[in-house]
Parts: sequence; C-alpha cells; structure tokens
Amino acid sequence: MIPTCDRHAEPVPPVPALRPASTTEVTKSWQRCVASYGLDPSQGWKADVLSGAEFRHVSGCSAELLKVAMPEMRRLFSLVQGLGLMVLLADRDAIILARNIDEAHQPVCRRLELREGAIWSEHVAGTNGIGTSVQDCCPIVLGEGEHWRFCFSLLASYAVPVFDAQGQVAGAINLAAFSGNSTRPVAPLVLDALMQSGRRIEEQLFRACYAGGRVLTLGTAEGCSAPLVSVNDEGEIIGATHAARSLTGWTDDMIQMRPNLLNKLESGDEISFHKAEENVIRSALALSHGNASATARSLGISRATLYRKMKGLGIR
Repeated sequence: MIPTCDRHAEPVPPVPALRPASTTEVTKSWQRCVASYGLDPSQGWKADVLSGAEFRHVSGCSAELLKVAMPEMRRLFSLVQGLGLMVLLADRDAIILARNIDEAHQPVCRRLELREGAIWSEHVAGTNGIGTSVQDCCPIVLGEGEHWRFCFSLLASYAVPVFDAQGQVAGAINLAAFSGNSTRPVAPLVLDALMQSGRRIEEQLFRACYAGGRVLTLGTAEGCSAPLVSVNDEGEIIGATHAARSLTGWTDDMIQMRPNLLNKLESGDEISFHKAEENVIRSALALSHGNASATARSLGISRATLYRKMKGLGIR
C-alpha cells in the first residue's frame, strides 16, 4: 500500500545525514531541500492543481511539445506497461501536462496528485523525478526512499529533461512506479529507453523549428540530448541543440552571427572538434548522395577544400 501525505502529521526536523543519497544529483537535491527550501520530509503535502482555465493556458503554451510528445508517450507506455510504470509529461515549470496510466493506478494517482495540472516543482514537492530533472537539466533516477518526502518513499522515478529547439528545457518526461523494487533489475534499460524518447522528442522539435535548414550531427548522442545543428545553403549555423551547444560552447548571440560551420570548427579546440568535423562532412556527403560539388556548396567551402579535409580525415 502506498502511504499518503498526512497534513496533520507531527513535523519532524529533517535529518538528511540519516538518509544517505545514492547519487550526486540526489544529494544535491536533498541539500537544496534543506538549505534553500526549508522542507521537512515528514511534513504533509498535497500538490497544487491548476484550474481548468489555468491548465488550458499552460497547455496552449506547450502545444508544440504536447503535439510531438504524445505519440512518443504512447509508444513508451506500450514498452513499459508490463513493469507497472506510468508515463508522465511535464512542462518547464514541472506542471504535469499529460499521462499514460493503467486503470488500476487511478486511485493512487488521485491520492498522490499525479494528474494533469498538478505542480511538482522541486521547491515545493522536494526531490522528485519531474521537478529535479527540470531543476538540474539532467536525467535522474530515484529508487525507494530517495524522494525527499517520506510519503513518497515507495515510489521509483526515472526522469529526463526535454530540450526545445533553442537548447532550453521545455519540460520533462517521467516514468514512475508505485513499487521501486519492481523495476530495480531493469533500471538501466528503463533509463536508456527514456533518454531515447527524450532525444526523439527533441529532434522532432528541432527539425520542425528549422524546417528550411539541413540538420547535421556533430557526433554520437550520449545523454538525453543529441548534438545536432541546422545549417543553411551557405553552410551557416542557424540553430543548435542543447548537446551541440554544450559541445561547442555556442550561445544564442554566437548563433545569431551565422558562423560558418567548418570555419567555426577549425577555430575551436582541436580534440573536441576533430570528430565533430568528420561527422559534419560525412552527414553532408550522405545528404548530397556522395556528390562532392553539392556537399561543398552546402558547407560553404570550395570543392578543393572539401577534398583536402576528406583526405586529412580519411574519408573516401
């Protein structure tokens, strides 16, 4: 049985030293709960829920995210349903926008306010999948006893942030189970499936935003964001994902200057950009079906320069 938050429970001062966190992200979140939010883990809590009008406004602001994410949520739910997991989508303010759940989970979801319009920001709910992943802009896994509040002690939560086309957090996608131990043996697989879903949502948002540009990859995706850039016909960068910005250090101001992709790569850190340059050229060649002249034009360089770079990188 899942314990509920009792509003009349006797407050007990937080004792984080007696509740060791298993990861750096959880530890940092618990520290914020004590030092920044002043939250008592034993204190009763019930999520604030938006009114119908408020929720319609919030949903409208996240319309593009919902449009892209809903099919991905259904696909993900079909994969994990047998594990007793539900799928939740929240916006950048940790407000739940949509969910996929089994009918059997309805009573507990009502009790814990895991429903559309509920606000699960970390500063009021304490450490939780949705609120903490949005706060830290990184994936988080919470097993039994790792949520800040005692009344969520049996929950397991896997959450990853979803980034928009400008590299900013648009929200979070979350897998939650009412019995944390049930998913422990497959936790790495669950998290990997969730991160892939987050990347797919991000890529669709990115491609929709830069529909007129060519989308290239700067390397292999290793987290919940893929290192993608969009370039125009002159080879100028017009957009970059969160991972691409982290890899290159590009800011909005730098991207607004429309830098040439290969020139920018050449001027950067040798170790960081060598692989990125190779991926860009290979992607451009693939888009041009191996046509060197078309590839050179798309990258904004001469054919001779392209051949020189291909030779140096061992590309045939």
